[in-house]
Order: sequence, then structure tokens, then C-alpha cells
Amino acid sequence: MRRPHRHNHLLGITFNLIKYFLLGLAGCTIAYIVALVVDLPLVASAIAFLLEQVLVRSLVLLGCLWAIAVINESARS
Repeated sequence: MRRPHRHNHLLGITFNLIKYFLLGLAGCTIAYIVALVVDLPLVASAIAFLLEQVLVRSLVLLGCLWAIAVINESARS
């Protein structure tokens, strides 16, 4: 008889963080495009600087968290 699959909370948290990361990235992209269209170079450069500094680090952290969650899930089954 097959055991019911227990949900891995770490995997759920990881997917939620990835979802909100992508939503935030989409929001920043829209704000950047609007700032370029409305001709607000200070706002556009601030958004670009924020994305350059935060995006790569956040993406690396989310990738590591995803890898840990996948390894943890593989070890459990």
C-alpha cells in the first residue's frame, strides 16, 4: 500500500518565494518602462541600480534554497 505524500514545507516556501520574486521583477520592469516613457531618468536609473545590486544576489539565494529543497525532498523519498 502506498503512503500518502506529506507536503514538504521547505519546497512550498521556496515556490512561494520564487513566485513573489518573479512578481516583483515584473513590477520593477513595468515601473522601469513607465519611467522611461514618462522621461524620468532619475527613477529609471534608481530602478536599474536596484535590480543590478539586488537581482543577482536574490536569484542566487533562491537557487540555493531551491536546490536544498529538492535535495531534501529526494532524500525523504
